[in-house]
Amino acid sequence: MRAEGTRVVVETADAWTLLLRGSLSNKGGVTTYSIGAEEYNLLGTGRQFGFGWEKETDRSSRSLFYVDPNLFAPHVTFRFDFSELSDGRFFRLALGRPFYALDVRWALEGTSRLSDFDTKLYARGEEATVWKEEQRNLLVTGGRLMSRDPDAVVRLLGSVEWSDVKLREGGLGPPPPEEAAHRRFLFFSAGVAREGSDWITRRLVDRIDRDEDFNLAPSIRAELGFSPPVGDVQGAGRALVSGSMGTLLPSGFALVTLQASTRLSGGVENAILSADARAYVLTGPWTFVGRLGTMAGWNLDPENQIPLDGENGVRAYRLHAVEGSRRLVGNLEARVLAVPEVLQLVSFGFAAFGDVGWSSGDSDGFWRLADVGVGLRIGITRASKNSLLRMDVARSLHPDPLGRTGWLLSFSSGQAF
Repeated sequence: MRAEGTRVVVETADAWTLLLRGSLSNKGGVTTYSIGAEEYNLLGTGRQFGFGWEKETDRSSRSLFYVDPNLFAPHVTFRFDFSELSDGRFFRLALGRPFYALDVRWALEGTSRLSDFDTKLYARGEEATVWKEEQRNLLVTGGRLMSRDPDAVVRLLGSVEWSDVKLREGGLGPPPPEEAAHRRFLFFSAGVAREGSDWITRRLVDRIDRDEDFNLAPSIRAELGFSPPVGDVQGAGRALVSGSMGTLLPSGFALVTLQASTRLSGGVENAILSADARAYVLTGPWTFVGRLGTMAGWNLDPENQIPLDGENGVRAYRLHAVEGSRRLVGNLEARVLAVPEVLQLVSFGFAAFGDVGWSSGDSDGFWRLADVGVGLRIGITRASKNSLLRMDVARSLHPDPLGRTGWLLSFSSGQAF
């Protein structure tokens, strides 16, 4: 302490706002890539613009986006997205003032979305059905701050959503069920949300040699809605619940998230429950991670399946290896930082892991998949996005429905879970 006060030293580092974007990944035996550019401070105005070309697992696309974070007034955000797909198109227009901070008193946002694409259904690891799907959606959401204390805020929420989904034959397999081929709803919803704030900072969690922030405070959101049967709009109810929380452990911390939603029309429709729990133990250069995740569906819409494959928890299996209506996945991974910051550009680490998963329900029935493997992690010190590169080699321990076993290489940006 000095006589004139406290001396504070702040260290800063430059980061590029113009990003040349390129990626190459392989998950479940399918290679994807992208190339493009993104500017996050266009001519010094804070506006954002980007374009790119992508080859994804089911389609390729050319896309562009534009964002103005202060269109008419501070924090009034405008966003435009457009993608030309190999099997259709995607368009989104959004305008509104979000809850950009905990003490913001109100929010109001509107979004319009249109998309046309091929929906593919799989059975026993192979493409079985293709339908043409059209989606139209208009959504207006709003909220009001009800109370605030030092640790949390409580908000009252409301929304109006019009949705229209059409399915038709796509040239492979049977046509969509007639009773679900056209669904139109107009939901009026209200709810409440509690958002907590209890942040911690830890290093060597999901990124190499970087600090990361995690919120351990309990947060919950619940909404109820109804769609009146007026004209060609179908009558139904709707319920949505989501929440998260965390806790400190002796040498780390744990996080839990939960989300559930359903339509109600003579019973549950398209009911989906997902939950994820993970624990991190940090000791020196080592990070030990355990994760348990589940997704379960009841009376799903006909275009929806829940996969268990290399992109959803079991890295030694090909995409769409098993399709069902429920899955449970467990992962254990040990990560170690081996070579920190070479020339302040890259860091290197290694990992060993095991994955196990169970799937049940249509279309493939009950299956258990498991694998073990090792991996390389490369941290890119100066990158503001895609700062971790991952390469894994995994060996399957059980055959998939096509009888396939063996080794599989996967690589991508970011951790596998």
